[in-house]
Amino acid sequence: MTIKLVAFDMDGTFLNDQNTYNHQRFGEILKELRAKGTRVVAASGSQYQRLLDQFDEFKTEMDFVSQNGAAVYSNGQPLLIQAMPEEAVTATLNIINHQFDSTDIAEHLVVGVKSAYVDQTISQAAYDLTYHYYNHLQRVDDLPTVTPQKLQDQVTSIGVTFANHVDFKKALAGLRQSLPNGLSSQTSGYNTELISENSVNKAAGLHELQDKFNIADDEIMTFGDNENDLSMLELTPYGYAVANATDKIKGAVNHYTESNNDEGVLNVLSRLI
Repeated sequence: MTIKLVAFDMDGTFLNDQNTYNHQRFGEILKELRAKGTRVVAASGSQYQRLLDQFDEFKTEMDFVSQNGAAVYSNGQPLLIQAMPEEAVTATLNIINHQFDSTDIAEHLVVGVKSAYVDQTISQAAYDLTYHYYNHLQRVDDLPTVTPQKLQDQVTSIGVTFANHVDFKKALAGLRQSLPNGLSSQTSGYNTELISENSVNKAAGLHELQDKFNIADDEIMTFGDNENDLSMLELTPYGYAVANATDKIKGAVNHYTESNNDEGVLNVLSRLI
């Protein structure tokens, strides 16, 4: 087995429940992997800027698949930006704001390349929670009517979080059935759906890095816990589910490791080196 690229999801997989990781241990493993020529990739539904902050001391040695594959970066430069058409942004915001009761939506946001955007009326508590995942975050007037042109940004995804009282499976089915042609959504946990172009997923993001560095599918190792990780877990024979992964993810892979709180990703990588 020759592994030339390792990619891991962040929330619920690489990060523990305190939203951090063992920096010293990861730094040692990263150094060994890079010495062997292995690419190390953080693959997340959150924005590139957040990943840079989380890996501040390591970012020059890593690649990043952000926003579920809509924005891919290597050596600090974008390899891929998959933006939503303006009419798709408008249609999706109309669905979120008119198809569901306002009390059923805990929050929604528009995610661009430069920043993420929330409505001016958002509570400070909701803003702080969103900021945890999108630390380049701006308040805007009348979020349901924004467009890429108004924002002067490329919109790569739209996020919607359903309130805890909502039947999530039912709401999810209704949302997905109503989305415009060419769009799909992926569950990223915490009752949250990220809506983007059909072609956006983490495997597609990894393909950009594979093409750049001439890496085959069976030379990749991936780690995940939720639906938005499925594409990259199925990309390779070496897809790992952490112990806290959903049943769907556990059923899709042949390899397993300890939970995010027990450094499951680092445990496998330490054996790899």
